[in-house]
Amino acid sequence: MPKVKKDEEGARKWFADEKGKYLALLKQSHLVGNAVGNRQTDPLRVIASWLYMRICVTATSLSQLLEPQPTDYGSMRYLDHASISVVSRALIENAAVLLYACDHTLSPDEWECRRALIDVHDFVNRSQFLPKLAPDTKDDFPPDHLQELKDRLAGNAFFKTLPPKRQSALLAGADMFLNGRHDAMLALGWGDDATRGIYKYLSNQAHTLAMAFHRTASNELYRNDSAGARVTGAFALSFARRALGASCLHMIALFPDIELRFTELVMTALRIEYRTVDP
Repeated sequence: MPKVKKDEEGARKWFADEKGKYLALLKQSHLVGNAVGNRQTDPLRVIASWLYMRICVTATSLSQLLEPQPTDYGSMRYLDHASISVVSRALIENAAVLLYACDHTLSPDEWECRRALIDVHDFVNRSQFLPKLAPDTKDDFPPDHLQELKDRLAGNAFFKTLPPKRQSALLAGADMFLNGRHDAMLALGWGDDATRGIYKYLSNQAHTLAMAFHRTASNELYRNDSAGARVTGAFALSFARRALGASCLHMIALFPDIELRFTELVMTALRIEYRTVDP
């Protein structure tokens, strides 16, 4: 069977286009962060500011991976497509948490429920692994404090509307999200199947599963100017960019006064490209 000719020029163009779009958006994202600045505001927006700062730092780190790097192997220069994928996944997850934890359209009861659940999950998560790394931290997790956190969650009016089985799992600290991570990621607006596929693809790279390395030779991933590496990088970067754009719009919705810092043309472009609406 004849070998299928790969569209190497198309792969390189795709990566170059995505890189250009991403770097342009990164500048806008920093302008959003600077416009928000350091404010006295409500807890929801304080948490949003923390999460958005993390997004901007991660997004900047990702931008530093977009040029092939020299190695100790003569003239070889490798595009670190795997790290681009891993950092893109981290950025996407961060954006999903921003939209989930800082949704200003929720009722006060539901938002307080989400916040209380995050506190329970954080305590349980820390108590499960920190004492294994540092046994002297065991006393940092008193059972009575955990019970206080659980009681706050269990007493929440919105929490009481959840199915009993789900309540039990959440009180045990099994999940940070009311309906799971995937449900939270749907807020990015990519649809059910696409969201599952994107996350699975990037997770293969993050966990070095077979898909991440099994075709290294056939895809020439570590050849100079590798088209295969650029396909992986462009795919990851395209969705990291969409998550970053959704985060920018979310912060503008939380702090509407900063919209005045941007031209109408920029705002229209952001909304057309990055609004979080299912197709």
